[in-house]
Amino acid sequence: MAVVEPYAPCPCGSGQKFKWCCHKVENQAERAQRLFESGQVEAAVQVLDEGLRKEPDNAWLLTRKALYQVRLGQSDSAKASLRLVLRKNPKHFGAMTLLSRLVIATEGPSEGCLQLQQILSAFPATEIPALAPLVSFVASSLVRFTQYPAAIRHFSLAIVLGSPAEEIAQNIGAIQRDVSISPWLKNSDELAPAPESLSESTLERFNEALDWADGGLWSAAASAFEVLSEEKGASLEADRNAGLCRLWIADDDGAVEGLRRAIVRMGNTDEAVDLEALCQQLDTIETDDQVEQVQLIWPVSDQDRLLKALRNDPSIDEGDTGPIDPEAPESPVVVNFGFLDRPKLQTKNGLKPGDVPLFVGRIFVGQEIAGIETYDDGRLDGLVERFTTLAEGGIRPAHPKTKVINKVGKAGLALSWEWRLPDDIDSDERARLEQEQGAALIREVWPKTPMAYLGGRTPQEAAKAGDAVVPLRAALFQLESIRTHWRDSVDFAALRSSLGIQPEPEIDPETVEIETVHLSRLNLIPAERLDDDRLTALYWRARQFALDAVVEKTARVLVERPDLWEKAKVESFSLFSDLALLVAGNGKPDEAFEWVRKGRQADPAAKRAAYAPMWDMVEVRIKAREKSPEAWVPDLAVVLERYAGNPESTQAVMLNLLEMGLVRLTPNPDKQGDFLLDSRPLQMLMAEYGPRVTTASGRLGVSATKGEIWTPDKATGGGGGLWTPGSGSASAAEGGDKPKLIIPGR
Repeated sequence: MAVVEPYAPCPCGSGQKFKWCCHKVENQAERAQRLFESGQVEAAVQVLDEGLRKEPDNAWLLTRKALYQVRLGQSDSAKASLRLVLRKNPKHFGAMTLLSRLVIATEGPSEGCLQLQQILSAFPATEIPALAPLVSFVASSLVRFTQYPAAIRHFSLAIVLGSPAEEIAQNIGAIQRDVSISPWLKNSDELAPAPESLSESTLERFNEALDWADGGLWSAAASAFEVLSEEKGASLEADRNAGLCRLWIADDDGAVEGLRRAIVRMGNTDEAVDLEALCQQLDTIETDDQVEQVQLIWPVSDQDRLLKALRNDPSIDEGDTGPIDPEAPESPVVVNFGFLDRPKLQTKNGLKPGDVPLFVGRIFVGQEIAGIETYDDGRLDGLVERFTTLAEGGIRPAHPKTKVINKVGKAGLALSWEWRLPDDIDSDERARLEQEQGAALIREVWPKTPMAYLGGRTPQEAAKAGDAVVPLRAALFQLESIRTHWRDSVDFAALRSSLGIQPEPEIDPETVEIETVHLSRLNLIPAERLDDDRLTALYWRARQFALDAVVEKTARVLVERPDLWEKAKVESFSLFSDLALLVAGNGKPDEAFEWVRKGRQADPAAKRAAYAPMWDMVEVRIKAREKSPEAWVPDLAVVLERYAGNPESTQAVMLNLLEMGLVRLTPNPDKQGDFLLDSRPLQMLMAEYGPRVTTASGRLGVSATKGEIWTPDKATGGGGGLWTPGSGSASAAEGGDKPKLIIPGR
């Protein structure tokens, strides 16, 4: 009996009917599939090879072979099989899709984008909309690799090609609302039009490159712009456009190269500073600017003696027990210790950051091996001598086995720290010390640290030379824009003055066009001097892109203009809760609770009951920022119990639990496209810190303490299906975050 109906679409993915495509090889495909399903993958490949000897270019056999090769871990062979399909049929959709997925997974986002560019180039414009799902998939992959500018462009292209606009817009919005993504990576930089002074032939080529870029052919457009860069009158715009097109295909090196050529031609302008800041965040760390993290291992001769020696040394801090490599649980179990640069402290008043011992390395001791991990930045030899002296008699006198386990940037290492504070230090003292340490690094260490974007010079050296105003402006602007606990302790005016760099110019509030201002510069607009329309536009744009400093500033002004709220469609809850949570995040809980009080009073009488659970959860979130779980989890239990059984209130509470990470969305294994609410993080907190008495309803504070996975309809009383409780986050980084702006203490 035939497995595939003759007039059904061919399973090879060609889009043709089975009868006129792969009908001849049905037997081999069926035999191979039975072997595959029984776990005989290699035998299945052999059967496919038999068929391919008769039909060498058969797409069904080749694509199926590629799938089996993936299962065998033979990614390169799988890609070769798929390329054989595309050699005969460049528009074979199934092979294109699978090859793109494989390239992204095995070669990275940049190569994946180039693969997609090749596919787009192979299709006439009228057929490209069929590739919308593939473009959307590549966009999602770029998010996982933290290639946010490229992801946004690919998502936007997917909408143009016909992907569901609402669904794609949610993905773009998730990136825009992610506070961990810098405004320079979220800003929508558009291509420059052709200069009016170009010759007719050059103008025609420039506009052709723009058309290619509009159609998503960014690789071809980048190459065209790079050629146009040599044309008189086109250099600046062509280089800038080439850099942006490279950025949109995740070619960070190419983007930086093109943009910096344009920056040189721009001179000391605000746009040059904004593009240079982008380049500094994209720029990879050169080999000469890296420090090796090394691991040295010795054989153990007397574990008890070694452990005793380490525990008796006041400059050694004992940690936990676990595998040498936490990501490889099968690796040997060891006792971990921290190597300090001075003895541990006992709590005392008036500590200064310089008094606190810093971790300078890690020591680990197992049954058969012991060793250290540290950075080879001048500290290695001294720590080896300290350890071998301390461990004498506990390790064998042998040359250690040495390997490099990581490489980090020199600047990042110089501007970060890990220290050993006293165990019983209170939270206020801890916050003060961390704030002073972060500020001290910016004031004292950063100006003397060599930076790759300054050609290996320090900011002080570059300032003295006077030839690096734009990169210095960009670096300082980024530091000023970071929302950290130490930022307000830095006198940036004095730091700028010491380097001869003027403050970034304020933007004229009377003429500003809010939607055209670079995201990074919205904070330079004096919100208090804006008219109502511009103030409203600034508030909503800041909220759209999660620019907390701008949201706080504009919200403070809006609070003073209550007559504007209804016209601007600003809910009192949004306005006051924004302020409460933002100031709480800046370590001002008393002011945060005052904004909650004012917000409850500002709520319209008709909406106070509806807003009550939301305000209750805001109060819990403020407490959770400042206090230990023992102090706020019981309050959370009361809130959950108070609104149990009320569908509208429960949905508001659930949104906050999702944002706090106490409840997670997880795919429904029984229904594709649906989600379940996983309440296990909440259950663990309740079990550990929740009420120890039974409530009147017979539950332990809240029904969430029951072991279960909540579905959306259980939580809200809705009718099931996909429920979107609130905004998501785009900061997942399966591919790992590349080094971006140096943030002390992170």
